[in-house]
Amino acid sequence: MSPFEQALCREMHTFDALWHEIHLTLREIPQIFARREAVVFLCLSGLTLIALDPHDFLEHISVLEAIFVWACADFIFALVYFMTLLGIAMIPTRKPPKIYLPIPSTFAFTLTTVFVESMIGTLSLGEYTPKVWPDIVAFVVVAQLFEFLFVRYVLPDVLAAIRAQSPEETQGMYLQIGESKWPLSEVTAISSNQHYLRVDFLNAESETIRARISDVLDTLPDTAGVQPHRSWWVSIGAQPSLITEGRKRWLVTGFGHKIPVARGRIDVVQKWLDTHQSNESSGPT
Repeated sequence: MSPFEQALCREMHTFDALWHEIHLTLREIPQIFARREAVVFLCLSGLTLIALDPHDFLEHISVLEAIFVWACADFIFALVYFMTLLGIAMIPTRKPPKIYLPIPSTFAFTLTTVFVESMIGTLSLGEYTPKVWPDIVAFVVVAQLFEFLFVRYVLPDVLAAIRAQSPEETQGMYLQIGESKWPLSEVTAISSNQHYLRVDFLNAESETIRARISDVLDTLPDTAGVQPHRSWWVSIGAQPSLITEGRKRWLVTGFGHKIPVARGRIDVVQKWLDTHQSNESSGPT
């Protein structure tokens, strides 16, 4: 797996304007914006901006030209935003990067604004002049408000819907630890830290409970996941893949986990992956 592919799979801890945390990976972003909820939100946001006309574009260009400009602005903003997050994800750190979303969005917004202002000036044949205060400053606030609403109220449900599409192997099964019980299809990984287990879920939440991983693994079928290391178990729904870095082997999941594979378990993990991949390829398309 290339550094680019690893960055796409790397988990990021993102925070909205009020420091509400959401875990996601870059490979999920195309799936996020392919969902109907995200498309509807973006369309409504774009129509609102055109109607409000915060830059007073409609005094100098037609409505069709304004729609074209905003469509270009959305594309540039998304591209710069994505490339900024990708650059952060490619920074070699042991822990998942923590990103305060208003920072990369402000950077993307600044570059987008420069483009939009230049484009409007060209389309209006030089009649339009930027109004930094109060129009553009107010637009910054509006843009941050839209991002906050999306991250807080739309993104969690969209992510949950995407991650709920787990393989059939875990449907109807449960993970039970003591008195706690969860659908196995909602679990991505289990990790051990001394006398406690951390259970990671599809919705990016996690729970810590006192137990031994050996007792839990005895209750899980082989088809539901694999144990790459004595302290880890990874679900089939986490979309794991095996990579090599130097002399070490790692199991990387679609949810940002990067787990060392013990030498004695490399063949077991590879065989499990081969079986899982062959089952996927033989399934319905």
